[in-house]
Amino acid sequence: MTLSRVTRSGLVGISALLAVLACLAPWSAARDAAIHDPPRGDIRAVVFGDFNGPYGSLTYPPPVARVIVSITEIWRPDLVLLPGDLVAGQSRSLPDERFAAMWEAFDGAVAAPLRAAGIPYLATMGNHDASSLRTADGSYVFARERDAAAGYWSRPEHWEGLRLIEAAARPFTYGVRLGPLFVAVIDASSQLVDDDQRAWLARVLTSPEATEAELRFVMGHLPLVGIAVGRDRQGEVLLDAASLRDLLLAGSVDAYLSGHQAAYFPGRWEGLELLFAGGIGGRALRDHHAPARSAVTLVDADFGSGEVRYTTIDPISMQPYPADALPPRLDGYGGGLERSTRDVSHPGAGD
Repeated sequence: MTLSRVTRSGLVGISALLAVLACLAPWSAARDAAIHDPPRGDIRAVVFGDFNGPYGSLTYPPPVARVIVSITEIWRPDLVLLPGDLVAGQSRSLPDERFAAMWEAFDGAVAAPLRAAGIPYLATMGNHDASSLRTADGSYVFARERDAAAGYWSRPEHWEGLRLIEAAARPFTYGVRLGPLFVAVIDASSQLVDDDQRAWLARVLTSPEATEAELRFVMGHLPLVGIAVGRDRQGEVLLDAASLRDLLLAGSVDAYLSGHQAAYFPGRWEGLELLFAGGIGGRALRDHHAPARSAVTLVDADFGSGEVRYTTIDPISMQPYPADALPPRLDGYGGGLERSTRDVSHPGAGD
């Protein structure tokens, strides 16, 4: 695939270059570390999000570079799924030009290395990327962020090698088919997924591209259930989540992938698989003694057996989660979860 220029029209060249240089230092350490690489499935995806820095930041925490080099050199997935909060917007105090600069920093640190390695990636917009929160008159509260995100993701290099389905509204809502995998991306960057978007989702899940796929994911930023301390309340989860769950089950969705909670948990909610992706600088799970941990998850699927496996790695140690990291059950805000039997991150998973 073609590697795009880190700078574009000279607007943010210096900022983007500084972001790239800041990320280069940890790469040598990542190469020397013992990086866990589980048995590979017929198709592999890596799920990694919620790694933005403070408002307006043009740099990323060191584990981000460690994860990217692991993806490009060790794990070599068929696809990277980015469940939002990739840049640090959602601030009215930032100057207009900062939003484009943040996306160029993301390109240098994350997207450009993936393109150079020939690894496709998909993103859903998080509340810090392009919040869909509206005012009483229907206008977007964070319109500048949404405009900047739309401009960055309109560039063709992001979509090379992907078969787009009903993608006129990308990067906010779109479908993608990649070999045996279908992914529908929804705009869950605020708590409301409205009736129009739900109708779009129901339609795209019945398309031939979805129904003929071996594996079907839906990805959005906010989750259906709250699992993290401080994020287990209204406004931090999707409204009317039960009906959305039923829509996904009717569409034979294999899992809903989300971010925002910044806490990892592979759960099952009344028949629907939910993968809470975690992030960098994670939050603690509610009602659980284990400390907060950062996370990146490998999803491996074997189509002959129908098995799907989640292996979640701590980006600090680059090793799987320890045995006491997750409870077998979790009383989430909005619903109780059983730990998924797909979780093979550590001993005892799936018992």
